[in-house]
Amino acid sequence: MRFTGKVAVVTGAATGLGRVYALRLASEGADVCVADVDLQGTEKTASLIREKGRKSLAIKMDVTSEEETIDGARSAFETFKKIDILVNNAGIVRGVSRIPLEDLKLADWNRIVNVNLTGVFLVSKAFVPYMKKAGKGKIINISSGVALHGGSLRQDYVTSKAGVIGFTRALAVDLGEYNINVNVITPGGVEASEARGETPRPFSPDRVGGRYIRRLIYPADLDGVVAFLASDESDMITGQVINVDGGRVFVG
Repeated sequence: MRFTGKVAVVTGAATGLGRVYALRLASEGADVCVADVDLQGTEKTASLIREKGRKSLAIKMDVTSEEETIDGARSAFETFKKIDILVNNAGIVRGVSRIPLEDLKLADWNRIVNVNLTGVFLVSKAFVPYMKKAGKGKIINISSGVALHGGSLRQDYVTSKAGVIGFTRALAVDLGEYNINVNVITPGGVEASEARGETPRPFSPDRVGGRYIRRLIYPADLDGVVAFLASDESDMITGQVINVDGGRVFVG
């Protein structure tokens, strides 16, 4: 129960990996504020957290809206009186256009970058002041392995996720004096269909191509990493890229 007495905030927690992260933190004692544009799904996650005996608050939050992120942070603080952990998980991965650069529309580029990168900025900006006042905190940003090895016809998505790494490192420099740790996880192709309530895709060798540990990556391979980075055990780890991809890319 590493997080007894701690309060966590998880964005993009209506379903999928965000829900997995929120439930893992709650299972170890945290009270959790869950935020997502999908309020119905977010309320379901909050209900599952309460079933574990923890407190939870569901917030409808569009991470691209400065007003909604500020209001969400205020609501979370008014409810729980502190913020110890922030997991910036909200992002777009499905529906990303796979087209040549010359055919990529500015509106599509902005849609991806605004959610995946600007959203991390706005949510962090809204919650960091509460962590500064406390003099301690953990911020875990979720990027993607494509930020390290690239991806064909995905300029918008790859750039947005690479930006999260740069933002993480810049923020870690500035927040160290407040004992706030900022780290980023780069998952590599997670099989999260079941977590999203979908039928898992069939296994094929190309889905593990390039990995030294040649199996699929599941949500259970990630939630423990999130919990570790959120815990006091990681107090001297900041500004780091934690790559969870079975060894496809070595981060130096």
